Amino acid sequence: MSFLLEGESSITPSVTLESTTTSQARKKGKKSSPIWAHTRRPLEGEDIDLLYCSYCPVGEEAEREPYGSDNSSAMTKHISRYHPTIVVEKALNKKQEVIKEQLQQLYRQAKTTGDLEEFTLEVLQGSLNEPVLLEALITLIVVRNLSFTMVEWPEFHTFCQVLNKACEDKITTTHSTIRIKVEEAWKKHKDIIRKTLQAALSHIHISLDIWTSPNRWLLLAICAHFTTYDQKKQKALLALQKVSGHSGEDQFSILLPVLQDYGIVQKLGAIIADNAAPNNVLCRTIEAYMLAEEDKEWLADNWRIRCIGHIINLVVQAFLFTNVIGLDELESYDLEDRDGELTDEEARRARFRLLGPLGQAHNIVVHIRGSSARMDIFRKLAGRIIPMDNCTR
Repeated sequence: MSFLLEGESSITPSVTLESTTTSQARKKGKKSSPIWAHTRRPLEGEDIDLLYCSYCPVGEEAEREPYGSDNSSAMTKHISRYHPTIVVEKALNKKQEVIKEQLQQLYRQAKTTGDLEEFTLEVLQGSLNEPVLLEALITLIVVRNLSFTMVEWPEFHTFCQVLNKACEDKITTTHSTIRIKVEEAWKKHKDIIRKTLQAALSHIHISLDIWTSPNRWLLLAICAHFTTYDQKKQKALLALQKVSGHSGEDQFSILLPVLQDYGIVQKLGAIIADNAAPNNVLCRTIEAYMLAEEDKEWLADNWRIRCIGHIINLVVQAFLFTNVIGLDELESYDLEDRDGELTDEEARRARFRLLGPLGQAHNIVVHIRGSSARMDIFRKLAGRIIPMDNCTR
């Protein structure tokens, strides 16, 4: 851009003049802080050496005296405290003032030479940080569970160019690139978690549970709980992987590679899980492995922690269902529902009716959820649908 070279010498004298003028104004007591735009001159009877807050009520209705000060920091604190809805611009430092003045002169020169559009485009391009832009895009897609193909939508690129027209060609237009970048970001962040875990001051305590996805997959969630090197309590989801069954051996076959991948086998602390028998098997399997392969004593009886939420649930069930329905029978109903093996529905409803109002509510929910038409009617009336209960909720 030729005009950038032409006016190089003209910038310096102007800045010097401005600096001199500003300096002289300050020596004379001129109020240069933006905060003074929110003040007024003193009224009759007020201190003539002070400026007063424009937002403080004046007169008999005022609850307190109008605030006056000759100190910008004091006035800023007053407005921030007593008039929080007022937005006060931050004052520019000397360097920012120089930059602002230079930009104004460059814009004036560009306008004079007819190169304003070209100059504006260069400024917009200079404000783009491509690595940060890509990181923000990946975070948006992953956190909000958006389609990778959104980068192929013309509407998306139109929106981006409305914000900054210089971003054309700065954002990929192929979903395969997003897939690669997401994988790279995942590996990078996983490595950060790995290093944080390895540097932890405490043992790495593991909580885990198995959930059934809507498409009937069994998923094992593995979460770590630890104290970081800077003495902060932290937790992290390490894995959410398919598992072939509920047995302790099946869970161990998933858990061990995860611990090895993060390099924290030797730092393993407590295992937190519900009271299901397979979790006892899991802990005994860990104990045997640690002794045989890691030459480390890890006692299942000491490191097995039972989920307090599950314990409370069992206690409540013992009060609600005693002498009516056994816990084993309740769990069998859940297993039948999960596997799609329905037994005599009428007999099951009759058993739940013995529980009184609680059992009746269960039967009503089962009846509503047994038909998509009934669910639609209930959703229209209530605005939501009732989740199905099971033996643990």
